[in-house]
Amino acid sequence: MPNRPIAQNPSAAQNLAVTADNPHTTQPASSTKRPLLGARKQHHNRWLIIAGFALLLGINQFLWLSFATIIISTQAHFGVNEFFANLLTLIFPIVFVLLAIHSGKILDNHGYKKVVSYAAVLMLVGSVIRWLGVDSYWIVFAGQLLIAIAQPYITNAINQVTTDWFDKSQLATVTGVIMGVMFLATALGAFASAPLIELFGFSGMLMLNMALTAIAVAFFLLVVAEKPQKHDDAISLHEIESLLKNKRLWLISLTIFIAMGYFNGLSNWIAPILEPRGIDEATAGVITAMLIIGGILGALIIPLLSDYLHKRRIFLIIATLVGALATYPLLFLSSGTTTLIISFVLGFFLLAGYPLLIAAAEDTVHPSQAAKAVAMLMLMGNLGGVVMVLSMQGVKVMTNSWALSGWVLIISVALASFLVLKIRDKPLSYRVPTNSI
Repeated sequence: MPNRPIAQNPSAAQNLAVTADNPHTTQPASSTKRPLLGARKQHHNRWLIIAGFALLLGINQFLWLSFATIIISTQAHFGVNEFFANLLTLIFPIVFVLLAIHSGKILDNHGYKKVVSYAAVLMLVGSVIRWLGVDSYWIVFAGQLLIAIAQPYITNAINQVTTDWFDKSQLATVTGVIMGVMFLATALGAFASAPLIELFGFSGMLMLNMALTAIAVAFFLLVVAEKPQKHDDAISLHEIESLLKNKRLWLISLTIFIAMGYFNGLSNWIAPILEPRGIDEATAGVITAMLIIGGILGALIIPLLSDYLHKRRIFLIIATLVGALATYPLLFLSSGTTTLIISFVLGFFLLAGYPLLIAAAEDTVHPSQAAKAVAMLMLMGNLGGVVMVLSMQGVKVMTNSWALSGWVLIISVALASFLVLKIRDKPLSYRVPTNSI
């Protein structure tokens, strides 16, 4: 029998509810819109559900970066300049910023199964259009645009999926698994296109992408389920206000802004920054791959330790400190194997902070606001990526050197270290009101 709110006294029946697993913990009565934590029993298919969602999210990342590292080939194939070749990739963060808040609202109002299913089908349609219009830039761009529109409605469901099937003490671990899959897909998307074009041509590469997308969409539709819940048809102004006034959520969002900006800035401009040291573009790509491989392992291991110790803050501090200390030798001092080792260590700690920040956001808000909170984080992260990439390029134009652009990365991650010092741990046994720090 499902747990139901038990009134502390008749006059408080509308305001407080006591969870079955912790009779000393109170929650707002509005929490009945989603199942209480005590009602979330073990389910034998829950890891299969996570696998279905993670695969879909990973394929979306893979499709996003299909053209990221083949700018020259894209220019030659479509007969366009560098700007339009880059636009096939840059359209994603632009669309994400525009749709982030709306996607969070829709997910919280209608549930992730329905919304993500529609987004998955839209993504599949986009991949089909890319393949059918392989020789037309604007048809391929239209396909990329549909995939970009689907992205926020998939990505911002992370917290809803994890909190629906796992206890709060496991959220960082599960989020880390999802992020590990996402980082792996990011690496494959960035580096698989060139060899696939060499083997199968442009059309073959896009057809393979379409086939992978069809498999991921079918798998998601078959295995992912959502627990029966009551969803509101509208979001109140009070809910929006409570999120905007949540100081802890703002600290997490600003940290995500810097962290994602750092990653995008480093991955976009690492080749020209390293070029004066005699490191060519291919080697810079290997260094970036080591960064992502380290991030995959870190996303699997560090969140597990965080859940085991019930600590977020200490691991976030370590992540940002390693970022601040490792960036300078990576960009300006190391060479050969040392550079690869530093890149791996940097990815292991710094990228592992990403799932921890998402889990920290979940610790901060009520379950009914989970998707909106993630939408806020993703909005700030994508905005940070755009701002950092453009800022580093601006510094290079003003100074005629990439060296000072590297210092932009160092200063930004050092600033993130100060921000995470203010993100205090929340006890994992209960959820706090959304307007607390």
